[in-house]
Amino acid sequence: MENKEKGKYKNSFKTLIRLLSYFKGYSFLLLIVIILVIYTSFAQIYGTFMLKDIIANGIEQRDFNYTLIYTSIMALIYLLGALANLSYTQIMVRLSQRVIFKIREDLIKKVLSLPVSYFDKKQVGEIMSYFTNDVDSTINALNQSFANIIFSCCNIIGAILCMFLINVYLSLIATGIIAIIVIFITVNSKKCRKYYRKQQIDLSILNGCIEEDLRGIKVNKAFEHEDESYKKFEYKNEEWRKSTTSAFFHTQLNVPFIVSLSYLNFAICSIVGVLFLANGLLPEGIAALSPFLIYVRQSAQPFNFFTLHFNTILNALAGSERIFSFLDLEEENVKDKGHIKLVKINDSYYWEKSENNHIPLLGNIVFEHVKFGYEPNKLILNDVSFYAKHGQKIAFVGSTGAGKTTIISLITRFYDIEEGNITYDGINIFDIKLESLRRATSMVTQDTHLFNDTIYNNIRYPRMHSTVEEVKKAAQIGGAEHFISKLKDNYETLIYDDGINLSEGERQLLSLARAAVSHPPLLILDEATSNIDTRTEKIVEKSMDALMENRTVLVIAHRLSTVRNANAILVLDHGKIIERGDHDQLLALKGRYYSLYNGSIELE
Repeated sequence: MENKEKGKYKNSFKTLIRLLSYFKGYSFLLLIVIILVIYTSFAQIYGTFMLKDIIANGIEQRDFNYTLIYTSIMALIYLLGALANLSYTQIMVRLSQRVIFKIREDLIKKVLSLPVSYFDKKQVGEIMSYFTNDVDSTINALNQSFANIIFSCCNIIGAILCMFLINVYLSLIATGIIAIIVIFITVNSKKCRKYYRKQQIDLSILNGCIEEDLRGIKVNKAFEHEDESYKKFEYKNEEWRKSTTSAFFHTQLNVPFIVSLSYLNFAICSIVGVLFLANGLLPEGIAALSPFLIYVRQSAQPFNFFTLHFNTILNALAGSERIFSFLDLEEENVKDKGHIKLVKINDSYYWEKSENNHIPLLGNIVFEHVKFGYEPNKLILNDVSFYAKHGQKIAFVGSTGAGKTTIISLITRFYDIEEGNITYDGINIFDIKLESLRRATSMVTQDTHLFNDTIYNNIRYPRMHSTVEEVKKAAQIGGAEHFISKLKDNYETLIYDDGINLSEGERQLLSLARAAVSHPPLLILDEATSNIDTRTEKIVEKSMDALMENRTVLVIAHRLSTVRNANAILVLDHGKIIERGDHDQLLALKGRYYSLYNGSIELE
């Protein structure tokens, strides 16, 4: 993935065109900006060109009125140019904020549409870099550089054109040196882009390292891992320093080179110009030479601008390349070829195969000869087959890595199987729209994620339109109502930093309440009671019966005592189901389940 992000957008022109496409809808304002920029450049170029006539016809002829009138006109042109500059700068700031708003919207939409497998391989800090560093570099360029680039191009073209109108031979000398500057910038910019891309990538990796250390600060301290964490950070920080130094080194090469050549250009043109005057090759005399030399200096100013803003421009291109590479990643919805959706008819839910063909939503799950691996040629599940009928409780047990959680992930299509078939109510899950498939499933995992919001909003998260009564009933079913009632603000209590102000057990109880507020017939409990103490577990067990009533329940067992009443227990080992039956049947076999239950083999 990293290689793809590095290499996809190496054509800076295409990147710039795609960035400009975000101005769609603001074409009129963008046109006004371009017109104002062109006028600002025109004011500067034409004002200088007027100087030739003022000197020749006013000052040299001692015509005071002519000099006053045209000097006033020139001053007015410059004043209007200054107002135009102020106007397009203000408009551009507002436009750039709207563009960045749209880019951030696209980024979050992309995050929400990417498959789970992408996040398995990426650190949160790396992904956050798209929203922070890359977006910031882009907005800086839009605010400061976009309009100025147009202005500089107009200045270069206008200055060279006016130089040729004054004297062709002098202009050939001046443009020859300008061409050398252009060639140097073009060659050097290729190296700069390379290092700025690496800088952005190294910075995202560094952010990922920081984010990981901050999340694991307690673990670091508990195991006295501070030195190792520091060394890891120091290495990644050094990589970022090297790429940043290389980027700035090549950027700063432009400064002495351009400045030196521009002064050399001015000196050569001054000497040759004086020789032309002395030999009568410049008929208009000093009136022509003065504005010509001003144009020589003006033609160098845009290059000085590029030197001053090169960091911003290249950072923006590198940031935009990374953003667009991320936005072009394959989405989860690309694999969603399903056409069957979930519909509600008379307070009941159905699978809509066609307008006149509806199948009741029951929660029947069937696995047929399923094979799956997270990596090629490394199977996690090998020829797994089982069924779960409406109202049944099916438990999965086995040592860590046996494939229990993987089965759950396949039902919701977090990952897609390689071989076999999975059906929901007799329908292949690939024929069901992803949204509908996941709406038909409720899940409680051992890693409870709570949002920085009230307890009330956290419980009703699966159904934000739930009423207060429904939320309170869900809290009672999930066993959370008891501790919520003891809190000062009850259901309006704010949860901080993924529930840091609650105990492990309380967080899990809220997760169970969240599952209770949702009403799909398939309930998945992925070691849902693993973080709950024995006392709390007894409270939860009473509520679990109500939670599981009239639902198909798939349970991944952390404690075998929680699955004794399951209709069927499936024992997995190395991705295969090696035993199946109820609690008593499996104990009678005296096989793997018997060994797990009696503790002769570790469950975890």
